[in-house]
Amino acid sequence: MKKTILLLVFSFYLLVPAVRSQFLNYGFRVGTGMGVYVDDISKNSPILAFNLGGFVNFGFTGGQSLVAENFMLQSGLNVVCRGSRFNDALEKGLSLSIDDGYYKAWYLQLPILATVRYELLIRDPGHYILFQVGPAVSFGILGQYHERKISPYMPQITWNYEEYGDAFSNEHNPLNRLDVGAIIGVGYERHDLSVMLHLDYGFLAVAKDDDILKQAADPDDKKAYVPGGNNLALILSVGYQIPFR
Repeated sequence: MKKTILLLVFSFYLLVPAVRSQFLNYGFRVGTGMGVYVDDISKNSPILAFNLGGFVNFGFTGGQSLVAENFMLQSGLNVVCRGSRFNDALEKGLSLSIDDGYYKAWYLQLPILATVRYELLIRDPGHYILFQVGPAVSFGILGQYHERKISPYMPQITWNYEEYGDAFSNEHNPLNRLDVGAIIGVGYERHDLSVMLHLDYGFLAVAKDDDILKQAADPDDKKAYVPGGNNLALILSVGYQIPFR
């Protein structure tokens, strides 16, 4: 791993000789879209997700290649909302159990995105297409859940309940606060305004016991466990950037 990182750094300096770094601009971005849990045994549907935060662009000058002139790093801090709706039905013989509700979780997210700008070859200059990719770390700060479990044929059964609470301290299935993921995006930039479409995927399971199949799996055979569900969001956002003076 260390050899790979050193090779990438060495290749970058060969590609961009005499490069000097500088802050280009800062700004803010707001967006909305859909969030859902994927790779989960539950039947999930999207919720309304959003991103709100600021960013800083870190660029390179003095190079002799197109990479130096059109490549930059973008970082910042976002407040993001992720989650999912769920609806499960478990039928055993003549009994039917329905479990439905939603999870909404707010995270502080720190992305580091490699950004490439491509200027459109049209008569009026200043139109750019942006491509972004990079990792992101998210930490849960606030969460909400609603869960309703009923048995239509046996309403007197004690496991029927409906409750609201904190998604990160839910006694039935608390969410993990930490998530590490990847973001890819494409967008358009004109002057100081940009429009971006980002796909955000979390690699860590949203909850330790998110899958009911784990209850039937052999506890001594971890390979029998199925994934616990992952955050996925598709966000369309508008950003405004302010050059450093």
